[in-house]
Amino acid sequence: KTVTRQEKLAVEQKKFLGMSPPEMAAKKQEEFDMALQDRVVTETNEARNALEEYVYNTRDALESRYKEFVGEGPREALMKRLGEAEDWIYGDGEDAQKGVYVERLEALRAEGGPIEALYREWEAIPEAVEALKGAVEGWKALAASADKAYEHVSAEDREKVKKECSDAMDWAKGVVLFGMKAHDKSKPYEHSSE
Repeated sequence: KTVTRQEKLAVEQKKFLGMSPPEMAAKKQEEFDMALQDRVVTETNEARNALEEYVYNTRDALESRYKEFVGEGPREALMKRLGEAEDWIYGDGEDAQKGVYVERLEALRAEGGPIEALYREWEAIPEAVEALKGAVEGWKALAASADKAYEHVSAEDREKVKKECSDAMDWAKGVVLFGMKAHDKSKPYEHSSE
């Protein structure tokens, strides 16, 4: 018969198959630090690119589509600031921090933003007039409708609706469409929301 005897053996690990726990923790921290550094570099590059893009796009717009919407003096002043910003980007700003790029971009947007908003507002007016035309046509159709759902509306109320529709279209044609042509575009005329 076979006799089996169990004894506890003392085993001491002298070499790890990989890294020791302190080495592993150090490598994880190193990886975290590199990822953080990569993120900072990426965000800084994005901020720099945003500033550079704003400079080029705004300069182009001031020379073309925004030209009518800003006076010569303010346009030249903004063009000068855009040129200075471009020179700074490729000179002293080459190694700047993200916050500096963001500050400079916000300062330029504060100056160029009102011009862009004015341009967009002028561009939105014809679309708003078209929307008004559609609404007026809808209300005129309801006022002229012989549908039983609208029998309860008196003839007097229907005439009021027709008159309001006519007045709205006269305003849109006369004041907005013709008045816009003679108005100085560097100043607000009407807000499209109105």
